[in-house]
Amino acid sequence: CNYLLDPKSQQLLTAETFTVSTEANRTGYRLTGHQLNFIEREQPFGAGSDPSNVVNLGYPVGSLQAPSGTELICLMRDAVTGGGYATLATVISVDLDILAQMKFPETVSFEAISMEAALQLRAQRGKRLQSLVELIDAVT
Repeated sequence: CNYLLDPKSQQLLTAETFTVSTEANRTGYRLTGHQLNFIEREQPFGAGSDPSNVVNLGYPVGSLQAPSGTELICLMRDAVTGGGYATLATVISVDLDILAQMKFPETVSFEAISMEAALQLRAQRGKRLQSLVELIDAVT
């Protein structure tokens, strides 16, 4: 749903840094930074009145939302599975583990990558983890 952002806000999403807020836990990480603006559009039936609202949809783990455009929220592993905010992007699983270790006032930036690149990074992480398991098994 990043097409719901105006062009400047689409650029800000990958060009600027965001700060981990004090409201960060296993359900969601709030990230403060730049105001993101949504394009003006007629809201579809059932979507609510805020420009960041959409008709309810499923949220993948790592979804980035910006309710009213005031801050980003990254949905972590214990977050809700659906709702009525636009999903602007999704943090890949490899990076989600890194984000989960961050705390206030550390900063984060986003980079657009292809699905193929995300899958390759996930496979590489899987191989590294399997190597660790094998090392532990060899010692025990």
